[in-house]
Amino acid sequence: MPTAEPRTTGSGAGAHVAPAPGPAVVSAVLPEHADVVVVGAGCVGLATALRIGSTEPGRSVVVLEARRGADPRSWCSWDDGSDPLPEARSASWTRWEVRTDRGTSCGSDPEHPYVLVRAADRRAAVERRLGATGAAVRIVDGAAVSAVTRADDDLVVRSTAGTLRADSVLDARGPRCPERVRPGRVLLHQRFVGRWVTSSRAVFDPTTVTLMDSTGRVDTDRVHFLYVLPVSPTRALVESTVFTADPADPVDHRAEIAAYVRQRWGLSDDEWWTDDEEQGCIPMSDALPADLVADPDQPGAHVLGTTRPSSGYGFARGNRHAAVVARHVLAGTPVPPLTDRARTRFLDAVFLRFLRDRPDRAPEVFRRMFALPGPLVVRFLTERSTLVDDVRLVLALPKRPFLAALASTVTDGLVRLGDRTRRRS
Repeated sequence: MPTAEPRTTGSGAGAHVAPAPGPAVVSAVLPEHADVVVVGAGCVGLATALRIGSTEPGRSVVVLEARRGADPRSWCSWDDGSDPLPEARSASWTRWEVRTDRGTSCGSDPEHPYVLVRAADRRAAVERRLGATGAAVRIVDGAAVSAVTRADDDLVVRSTAGTLRADSVLDARGPRCPERVRPGRVLLHQRFVGRWVTSSRAVFDPTTVTLMDSTGRVDTDRVHFLYVLPVSPTRALVESTVFTADPADPVDHRAEIAAYVRQRWGLSDDEWWTDDEEQGCIPMSDALPADLVADPDQPGAHVLGTTRPSSGYGFARGNRHAAVVARHVLAGTPVPPLTDRARTRFLDAVFLRFLRDRPDRAPEVFRRMFALPGPLVVRFLTERSTLVDDVRLVLALPKRPFLAALASTVTDGLVRLGDRTRRRS
């Protein structure tokens, strides 16, 4: 869809029509040098470029985006106030539900709504902001980066659009699913296909997001659920998602979506259709950077953002990290990686082992967790929970499978310790 035209995201709760982008900040020509090169014009890349360009309009920033044309991606999270582009919000909800065979848990937090941001809306908002401020930021589409190398005091960035030099390079392409992690770490793949469904009848409830629907699904080797973002009574994003240790993912997600549309809303094949689709893989791992195989083509490129290991959510985390990164780049100080507090890392590690070892219990555990007060759950999922919050959440979950996951976490820690000792000897 041409970005010069307004695009409609629906008429449901919080949905709006995004205005046309601002003046020409999109360029097909690379300069010889830039102060900062951002690789990837997604959520975190655009937020970082905007913060740098808005704070110091004279600082030259080049954003290299591999895609050329429409970007089907979207991002969701609870609004924690960290988004520098709230006007780019495509839709929002203050009510959500988790459905299993044992019942439905509903939650709400009006002060922190669940938000949907579509890539085209965010891109248009960034272009308007940059055009209004006159910041020296260029966005270059069709520029897939192949390598970043050092030359004298510069970093040399090679892409399909050409080569340029930079003082700093920020890799904002998002997490890639590694093939493996070192012993003692857990790696699950969150694989999904989402389809924008339009129906000829008003069947969707635009007041409520279905975060997880596992009814009729008892999987012993993966967690599988459907996810629904209704933006109007006749339009919704319906997504099939799995958490699996199998990188191949044999699930036919499109068939699962079709069956779900028929089963839940009673729509026959001629009563609904799809006009857009997104798919991807998000790594869910407690592996630290040292546990992964480094990318030999990106030395010196600071990696921006990361997803929450136990959930895959990354939008709010990425926005928070973008603010930190921009501040350090402008100050000329080392860019820190995004790291969680020790308590959060430990809880995520235990939860990942539970998901790996007992996927059959996961749907009901999620339902029980979301039966807790909405603000408490949102604080936990956005890394703002207190120790009391964490204790309340832990006490609400079944003890036996999580004690087993705790034991597995300790055992894996001993395995990592032994692995480090062998490498040093």
